[in-house]
Formats: sequence, structure tokens, C-alpha cells
Amino acid sequence: MTQPAGAALEAHLAAFSQSTPMAVAVSGGGDSLALLHLLHDRGLVAAALTVDHGLRPEATDEARMVAGICDRLGVRHATLNWRWDGDGNLSEAARVGRYAALAEWCRAEGLMTCALGHTRDDNVESFFMGLSRGAGLDGLCGMRPVFDRDGVAFHRPLLGASREALRDDLRARGVDWAEDPTNSDTSYDRARIRAALAALDLPDASIAQSIGNLAATRRDIGEELLHRLSGHWRLDGPDIVIDLGAWSQLTAEFRRRTLTAALRFHTAAQHAPRGAALMRMVNRDWTGDPGPATLAGCAIGAEAAQLRIGREAAATPPAVSTRDTWDNRWTVEGAHSPDTVIRALGEAGAARLDPDWKAGTLPRRSMLAAPSVWRGDVLVYCPFAPVGDPKAQEDWNCASAGDVQRFTAALVSA
Repeated sequence: MTQPAGAALEAHLAAFSQSTPMAVAVSGGGDSLALLHLLHDRGLVAAALTVDHGLRPEATDEARMVAGICDRLGVRHATLNWRWDGDGNLSEAARVGRYAALAEWCRAEGLMTCALGHTRDDNVESFFMGLSRGAGLDGLCGMRPVFDRDGVAFHRPLLGASREALRDDLRARGVDWAEDPTNSDTSYDRARIRAALAALDLPDASIAQSIGNLAATRRDIGEELLHRLSGHWRLDGPDIVIDLGAWSQLTAEFRRRTLTAALRFHTAAQHAPRGAALMRMVNRDWTGDPGPATLAGCAIGAEAAQLRIGREAAATPPAVSTRDTWDNRWTVEGAHSPDTVIRALGEAGAARLDPDWKAGTLPRRSMLAAPSVWRGDVLVYCPFAPVGDPKAQEDWNCASAGDVQRFTAALVSA
């Protein structure tokens, strides 16, 4: 009875080396505990991580339960704490906070892959939630098997496995799991969808096949868009630049997908911004020099027959150690020390630059959002402008690896 879960895992992890260590997010529920055991069977678990959101009194005991299971398996375990600050939507804040906590721990430990226990059932529920909200193609393609967050690759290896098959696997192993009471609390959209699907008794496998077909259609559309943009876009400093002539020849849907891909590239957001705001940018006449605009943490402007999409300085994250990844993209090589940080250049940095930077090709808004290295109040390095002694700059390098591949991937899956 364990074969369906194992087969689904093997299909997704075929590219992984048996020696590739990864973290596994384990809540204590049946899905994530089954994933822990299936990955442990294959020697792929470096650590198990449980995030305690502090929202349910049972969560602490569930974390202890996971720790005990990990101890018996000989797997390292850590409990990560996240607390809601009261702002925004609780469910969304908890989701974002969970991934941020997982990514921060993984980066600190040098583990750049984390596995999640989402199943075929989760994918089907997400599909019907999308239907209930009037979603288009992108909202009906299911969960992404792989996505990046803060420099960590998150994998969902069990999207082809049913929830019941995973529980069969745990029963065969004699392993108990915890049931989250919110899964049956119909004040949550997902719980209502789950209850409705149980009553309808629909064929999950067929629905999952339809989701896969939609995802394949999205990929084909993305490949066609990539072909149409070939030779008409480039990276310029930290920005994506697109020829306005090519942009204007795209349909509104292709412009929407291109802009969504650029926004996701810069911010690592998993979803496009709200439709009305996005479509205002899509339908704007950029050839008439309307001036720059901001959307979803990015700055968008047109000059010299080009559309430039970069980071909005005010939306960039705070400083981090130069040993960490900043803004989900930038890493630093150089003489690291406890007092060196990487952050946006900002107005303070622009005031410290050599005046020659103003003769460069990057507009001021791009420079203000550009990465820079600081030691206290001293600007040490900026990759896009001269700073101080040129000889000293040779000791530093700030780079964003794989940018071309990341943007093309975003185009295909936008």
C-alpha cells in the first residue's frame, strides 16, 4: 500500500543524488511525517524542521512528538518559532512567516533545499479554491513542484501521492500522527472545500490529471512568450529591460505574463499582484513617456524606447550580514566581518558615490535600490558605481547568480 506514495516521490526526486542533504518541514501531520520517513528511507534527510506559530496550544506538544520521532530515526530536529504581529491576514501572514523561518534556518545551516509534504489532495483543493474565486489558467494549475524563497529551493515531492496512501504508509510503519483541528474548521475556505469534495466523492486522480494538463498548457504558452521575447530583453545592472517595440507587439495577456514574470523575478513573490493594478500597468501607454510607476515592490519606467523594470528602493528589505543573501538575490564575496552588511544603496549611499556614477546608464531610481556593502556608516562597495579607492574595490564582488535562467524560468511559469 506504500507504493503510490513511494512512486510519486521517486518521480520527483529522480534528479537528486542520494548524497544530497535536504531539510524537511514536518508539522506532525500525516503528510509531512510520511514524507520524513520516505526521504529517510532514501538517506536524503539532513534535518527536520517544525514551525510553531503559537496559534494553537497543541502545537508545542506536536513539535515534541516530531522531535521524538526524529530522535528514534537518528535525524536532527529543530523547532522554529513564529509569532503573528497582528497585521494583515492571519493565514497569509502565517504562510509567509513559515517559509521565512524555514529559509532563514536552512541558509544558516548551509542547506539550500527543503522538502514540503503537500499532496495530490492539497493540489485538488487548491484547484477548487481557484474555481470558487474565478481564477484563470495560472490560478488553476495547482501548486508549483519547486519554488525559491530567500535563496532556498522548496520542493513538493508528493504532489502525485494521495493523502490516504501516505497514511497507509504510516500505518504500515506503526507511526501515529497529529490531526490539525483547523482542517475541519469550516470557517476556513480550504476546510469548506475539503468537506464539499468529500461529499461529492469526485475522482481525485482524474482531477489531478486535468491540473497537470492545465500546467502543461501554461508551460507551452510560456515557451511561446519566451520565443517572442528572444533578443528583445536584457539585464542592465539590477534591472530587466525590454524593447518597447517588442512589448507593444505582444497581446495584453502576453504583456501581463511578462510583467508578472519580471515582478516575481525581483521580489520572489509566488503570486501576481491584484488584477486591476497589474492591468493598469499592462495597458499603460509607455511610449508616451508617462513617467515611472510602482507596483508590488518594483519600479517601472520607460526611456530610450525601452521598458525598465527594477526594484523599488522603499520596498527592499533591511540590511543583512554580507554572509547572507539579500533581497532573495544578491550575495557578496569579499572580506566579510561582523560589521559589514549588504542593503539598498538608498539616498545616503547615493550621496557618498563618486560623482562619475551619474554619467552611467542606470537611472537614479535603479541606483537607489541597488545592493551595496556598508561598514557602519561607511559605504564600502556598490557593484554599479565607483566607490572610493578603486584598488579597494578589487576585494569585493556582489553578484546575482543565474539571473538569466531565473527570469526565463519565471516567463515560462508566469
